[in-house]
Amino acid sequence: MCPTSADPTSASPAGHSAIKSANWIAADHADGRITAWLMHEGEARQQVSAGSTGELMADVTALISQLHDCAVDTPILLSDDSLRGGDTGTITVPAKVAERPMGDATLGGHPLRVLGGLSQATPPAVMRGACNRIAGFLSLNPDWDGVICVAGATTHWALISANEVVSFQSFMTAQLWQGLAASLSLSETPAYDGAQRAELTAAIDTIQSKPEALAARLAELQATQGAHGNTGAACLWGVLLGAELSAARAYWLGQNIALIAPPPLDTLYQAALDHQGVPVTQTDADRMALAGLVSAWRAMTA
Repeated sequence: MCPTSADPTSASPAGHSAIKSANWIAADHADGRITAWLMHEGEARQQVSAGSTGELMADVTALISQLHDCAVDTPILLSDDSLRGGDTGTITVPAKVAERPMGDATLGGHPLRVLGGLSQATPPAVMRGACNRIAGFLSLNPDWDGVICVAGATTHWALISANEVVSFQSFMTAQLWQGLAASLSLSETPAYDGAQRAELTAAIDTIQSKPEALAARLAELQATQGAHGNTGAACLWGVLLGAELSAARAYWLGQNIALIAPPPLDTLYQAALDHQGVPVTQTDADRMALAGLVSAWRAMTA
């Protein structure tokens, strides 16, 4: 096991010190889940994951204790997707994701570096963990230009040019789905067969033709919630994704698109974009997160 005697509240800012170590821990917190990899340079030797309780440092401490053959002073590099109002750990776009700031702390005996993110003044927006996934994608696809959609609890559409995030727009679509699904007695997002895909795309078309009727379409879904059977979740997703695609049209129309999304959002966004006739490069969210952490580690230890 990887021992730690950390007080979860003890992480505190410190001056940056040089870290030279072939062994380190990559950690990613996003969408209520934390994943940690025990690394040797750029190679992952172990991987563990767990749900987040909301106490980030306690969760990281508990998770890394599951890693084997890990010294108590092994440095940690953490990508945290928590959004905090007034957070100064960001740089303003346009900016290169490779130049995002980094906080310096300790967690027990572990030197801890926490990656910052990007912010935007107009419209107001903050991107943290998604920024790391974009960095991972760009490290694997150098000189790629286009739009990257990073789907999650908050989804970000980012315009990329010359390895910079030029601008981005954010949406709380998944969080809206969770809140509305509870009131409509929709407990989960099902796997999509042909009928559910048809309901999804029909709902997208309905709301894209008249986006201002969003609240009315939701009320109609509420009034007929028992009539939709297993397609109710698809209908709700279609209404919300249709509204998001309408608002984000300037980001995806005629653009080269890459999608970074965990299940089941990968299937939903892929289906929605396919319905628009948009070619999409789909990627694995965990792989992009780890690639972003590896690229940041190499830059930090170069």
